[in-house]
Amino acid sequence: MTMSRVSATAAAVMAAGMLITSGAFAADPGTPASVIAMNQKPKGESVSITYAFAPTDGTLAIFAVDPQGHASAKPLGSAALTRGDHRDVKIKLNEALKPGTRLWAVTQGKDGKPFRNVDGPAGQTFNIL
Repeated sequence: MTMSRVSATAAAVMAAGMLITSGAFAADPGTPASVIAMNQKPKGESVSITYAFAPTDGTLAIFAVDPQGHASAKPLGSAALTRGDHRDVKIKLNEALKPGTRLWAVTQGKDGKPFRNVDGPAGQTFNIL
């Protein structure tokens, strides 16, 4: 093999490796749904969810949580999500909340059912400060 052929082959291998590696940062179809929410003071009537991943198009919904740990039947607010990852998602709530209120942020499919991951529904609780 000549030197130019070796260089061309090495360049092709490196380019293929970069394409494969860059794909690792894209949303894989098997990536589980997830939510990261922090305790917070609402800004007006809105809360902010730090991170959410939806495996397909759906919603990010906020539910009140009672002292026994059960979520309310109807969401206090929601935002549409496209497939993929989302950061700092603002959700307008339909009521003002008192400090100490516990909420549950959950990703849901278009059918309103929570996306699931290995631990159950893909959601996280947080408190209003």
